[in-house]
Amino acid sequence: MSEPYPLFLRLQGRRVLVVGAGSVGARKVAELIAAGAEVVVVAEHVSAAVRVHEAHVTIHERRFQEGDLDGVWLVIAATNDPASNREVAAGAEARRVFVNAVDDPPSASAYFGAVLRRPPFLVAISSSGEVPALSRLLREVLESALPPERWIAEARALRAEWKRDAVPMADRFPALVRRFLG
Repeated sequence: MSEPYPLFLRLQGRRVLVVGAGSVGARKVAELIAAGAEVVVVAEHVSAAVRVHEAHVTIHERRFQEGDLDGVWLVIAATNDPASNREVAAGAEARRVFVNAVDDPPSASAYFGAVLRRPPFLVAISSSGEVPALSRLLREVLESALPPERWIAEARALRAEWKRDAVPMADRFPALVRRFLG
């Protein structure tokens, strides 16, 4: 299998289908809402963790149907049934829609990473679905290594100075290192 291509998506106002509404589906729904996606959930059984988002999602309490893929930009197959996840993945593949098939990397065309958000930083680590727990551990290690907020504010101020003073790009990084570590 070839290497995955890392990518961050803007999902604001774009339809995303989540098939499955258990604990994994609920986590994905919450993340997608935060990203501004128009979330559609299809599941035979909808957990309370998904129902709390009813005001922000469309819920169809039934089995997946091919037509559920109409107009979607991304699909997440998050059922606890591998055959159902493969069915969703196959339908998405036929329509050229990226699909994350939870716990089934061979059926997926998209993988989620362990995500660290500390504005302005957004870091994602992926093992292409092979060892997600290790990806999470690495995210936590990186989180502890990120600079304190005062460094971020100071780096922004330095950048403004450098732009104003036309400091060459090659000189900026060494100056930043000297400022914080020198």
